[in-house]
Amino acid sequence: MKTYEVTVERDGRWWMVAVPELDGLTQARRLDEVEQMAREYIAVTTDVPLSRVAVEVSGIAADGQDLLEAKTLVDGLRRRAKDLEAMIAELTREVASSLTDASVPVRDVSNVLGISHQRVSQLVQAAAQSDGDSTKVIRQSRQEFAHDLVIQLADGRAVRLVEVSGPKKNRQSKEPVQQGSGPSVRKAPHPRPAKRPASRSASQKQSV
Repeated sequence: MKTYEVTVERDGRWWMVAVPELDGLTQARRLDEVEQMAREYIAVTTDVPLSRVAVEVSGIAADGQDLLEAKTLVDGLRRRAKDLEAMIAELTREVASSLTDASVPVRDVSNVLGISHQRVSQLVQAAAQSDGDSTKVIRQSRQEFAHDLVIQLADGRAVRLVEVSGPKKNRQSKEPVQQGSGPSVRKAPHPRPAKRPASRSASQKQSV
């Protein structure tokens, strides 16, 4: 069986199907008809049985846009979304289990994870039946979102699809602590010296 490369381009109400190797052109009403129409054209042109013809669509264009590239991108993002959903489910389960093991109330776990307390109980039960490691799951999740997902378009524009950043840690300046045998004591600010009253002039002294 021989495989022929074909390209497809929208022209009015038709999809024009080109077979570069045969310098041929056929058409189809819908994209799902392209492969069959191309195979039939090739079989008739080369005088071989239809069963011995295969085609590979290398490009689909419409209004100057590469639809095959867009389809590949969308399919990839959908697979990515499924992977992320699985990771979210695993992370949520392990965090819920670790928090309840630390005696955190179910209502508070529900508030942290944004799920119902009934769902928390279900996740805890599921985690008890698995060999999950919450520390490992959290570490993998952080590594997964180490970078934002950015798509570079053909015209040079960049589209940011995902932006994940960790919580900002509060940085508090530490005041110097006095060393001693007892508990640590913060140094009090040095008091400002009191201003001395201005000396009286000679004329004031004589009038007294």
